[in-house]
Parts: sequence; structure tokens; C-alpha cells
Amino acid sequence: YPGLNTTYNLSDNLVLRAAYARTIGRPNVSLIVPGATFSEPTATPPTISVTNTGLKPWTADSYDLSVESYDIKDGFGSIGVFQKNIRNFFGSTTARGTRELLALHGLPDDDLYLNYDIITTTNVGDAKITGVEFTYRQSLTFLPAWARGFQVFFNASKMHLGGSTTADFTGFNPSAISGGINFIRPRYFVKLTGTHQGETQRGAVAPSVANGIPAGTYNYQSARTRWGLSAQYSLTRRVAIYGSVTDLNGSFNPATRRYAPGTPEYARMNRYQELGTYFTLGVKGQF
Repeated sequence: YPGLNTTYNLSDNLVLRAAYARTIGRPNVSLIVPGATFSEPTATPPTISVTNTGLKPWTADSYDLSVESYDIKDGFGSIGVFQKNIRNFFGSTTARGTRELLALHGLPDDDLYLNYDIITTTNVGDAKITGVEFTYRQSLTFLPAWARGFQVFFNASKMHLGGSTTADFTGFNPSAISGGINFIRPRYFVKLTGTHQGETQRGAVAPSVANGIPAGTYNYQSARTRWGLSAQYSLTRRVAIYGSVTDLNGSFNPATRRYAPGTPEYARMNRYQELGTYFTLGVKGQF
């Protein structure tokens, strides 16, 4: 799979980069190992989930263009745009059982299964991801000598997904932001970091008239913001003590939402968790 990377120096401090790459994504083994799962006949509707042993890998053509700055007033920054054209991506399809479909998947030729919906994963079509990303890091060298060592950084990305509406982009995150402050001295350092992740689509939910689940329903990981603090102090050249606090802002409370396009906001919450704050303390050495 070919790739090409080029660099052009616009000036002593500015660099233009362009890249192209073709990549491949093979299906997980669980998606191609033969097998079928049958629901109870009383389910509404009854279903057969069957693996597709003929599932093909997806391929993508990726294009990246960025401008990077170096050592401009002790700072570094970059901004870039990208596009990924994906072909034969995986997606879930549902079809009413027919004798031809039963034979295709090696299922029993039984009249009972003509009332079942057959669900499988196939290569559903094409998709395109476009986005922009930004990175900036600044050393605060203008501070007094006793405060030297401070550095701030910030990263952000925004993406848009288009293409087949049946493509299963589980885990696609449309936006992400991270940043923080570092204070680095010869014998110790302290780092404060924060991240924000936008709402992320997880997996499709099978429609059910009996349970009031309409078509187009998905599970989502709700948007979340997390803060962390870490520090290290060197007792000698070989021995140091360190500590970290994960989810400094009190607790990490992940929430799962489940909804279709027409679901009202008050009915979208599915699960809420209280996981608390995690502390780590330790000693490390080099021998």
C-alpha cells in the first residue's frame, strides 16, 4: 500500500507538509468466524444474527496538508486539514428471511425461519471523513527566573462523517480537545492536563415494536471532560517518587445515551455511572 510524504520549507520557521497514504482495515476475527445466533420465536421480531465469512477488508485513501511553525517566540504550532475516502466499510444489514437467503448463509431450510429477520455484517458502501486539527505549545520564557519552566499546550480536532447511512462507524468521535500546563524543573515536574471528548456513537440497537425501540436507534457515549494532575520528584539521579490523580474534577461519571433521531431529549439517558477519583503513588528507579 503506497504512501507519499513531502515537505517544503516556506521559511526558516515555517514548514508545509503534504502526505498521501492508502491503508487497509481487516475485519475482526469475530466478524468472519462461522456462526449464528437465534432469538426466541416469540421475540418481536424474531432475528437470526449470522456472521459473514465473505466480509472483505475496507480500504482508504488519506490526504493530509499542514503548516507547522517552529521556534517563533519559543512556541510551536501547527494547523492541518485532512480527508479520508473509505471504500467497502462494514455495516449491519437486516432482511426478511427467504429460502435463498437461508441457503446463502447455510441456515436450515425451515418455514419457521421465513418469519425471522436475518442480521449480518456486510461491505455496505463508501464513506468520507473530513476534518481539521490544531496544535499549539508555548514555553513561558518571559516569566521571572524562579518561575521558568512553565509551558502551556493545546490540541483540538473536528471531523465530519459523510457517506452511506448504513455504515457502522462505531466509536467515531466528531470532536476532541485537550490541553494543559507543565512546570518542569531540573529535579521535579508538575503537569495538569484536561481533555474534552464529544458525544461518540457506539452501536446500533435492534428495533422492537414491543419495546418501543424505533429503527435508527443507537447507543452513544455522552460528551465528557476529564482533568488529571501528575508530579514527580527526583531524590537522586536514579530514584524518584511520583504521584498522579485521575479525574481531578471530582469524579468521572460516564453516561450512556440511547436514542433515534425523533427521541425527545428527556428520554435519551440510558445509564449513568459514578466511578470516583483514582490516585496513584509510587517510587521508581534505574539500576
